[in-house]
Amino acid sequence: MRNLFNLAGKNFIVTGAASGIGMETALLLHELGAKLLLLDVNEELLNKNFGNIDNAVNISCDLTDFDNLKSVIASSKQNYFEDGFDGLVHCAGIPSVVPLRALTNQAYEKVQKINVQAGLNLAKIFSGRGIYKADRICAIVFISSVYGLVGSSCNAAYAISKAAVIGMTKSLAVELAPKKIRVNCIAPGFIKTNMADKVNLLFDDKYSDKIEAMHLLGWGEALDIANGIAFLLSDASKWTTGAVFNIDGGFTAQ
Repeated sequence: MRNLFNLAGKNFIVTGAASGIGMETALLLHELGAKLLLLDVNEELLNKNFGNIDNAVNISCDLTDFDNLKSVIASSKQNYFEDGFDGLVHCAGIPSVVPLRALTNQAYEKVQKINVQAGLNLAKIFSGRGIYKADRICAIVFISSVYGLVGSSCNAAYAISKAAVIGMTKSLAVELAPKKIRVNCIAPGFIKTNMADKVNLLFDDKYSDKIEAMHLLGWGEALDIANGIAFLLSDASKWTTGAVFNIDGGFTAQ
């Protein structure tokens, strides 16, 4: 029986792999047989979680440093992934919970740089000659958010970045289709991750309960998003591009 979700023989780049959605995605793709280039700024945590895993190359790097990022991916391809990459997943990102009156240009630009610009640069590098496997259908997956689709107080910088990811997804899907590179994104609801825990600390004890009530199926888990990512990378989604997948426990259905 044919298994469209089998990723054996495929090579993927995953950013933000040291924790959260990126980590769960890397673990799942590994279980499905893929070989991985894992990127994260947190070298210690990256090596702790993946140092003993076969078919995984771990590199700590600043995703906002375009020239270094390009060099890291090119050298990794040459040394470990000679036949090129089948896909890219940009999971790295940072939150921003700041009232408009307190939002500085510096804070705003920091969010855009990692959440949007890094993804755009990664797509530019991935789609370059000799990096992706030009003889087959490849895939790029970005991570947006429900707050790229609906409004939320004190979330302007973050919401702008995640709405931009959706626009970037659709534009690149059109531009890269002639190269047989599919581009899609997932808009998660609230996921139980370390990043979510840090945001929770900014509010009272009832905040978590309020967030859970906003989702018909309660809080999500990182694996819920990783499963969607695996689908978008697999042959099961070979006719899917420019799509925004809401995996949000019913958040946007209400």
